[in-house]
Amino acid sequence: MPAVEAWLLGGPADGRITHIEVDDDGSLPQAIVLPQSGAYLGARDRPSPPVPHRYLRCADEVDPPTFLYEGPVSQDQ
Repeated sequence: MPAVEAWLLGGPADGRITHIEVDDDGSLPQAIVLPQSGAYLGARDRPSPPVPHRYLRCADEVDPPTFLYEGPVSQDQ
């Protein structure tokens, strides 16, 4: 599947570039969900379980594609 690079703003992956898969016609999704985890240095020897976080594509931005952080996705969804 083809992919493009997009900026992520405002969340756990703020300012990072990631590859996002596009549709067969090259269209970006309206939202992406990224599983992210972490651990505080010295508090644990293993990362905490991944938590999915949602990013929504900015409608006004064309190039480069930009996604704004919406928040963590509840485990119920």
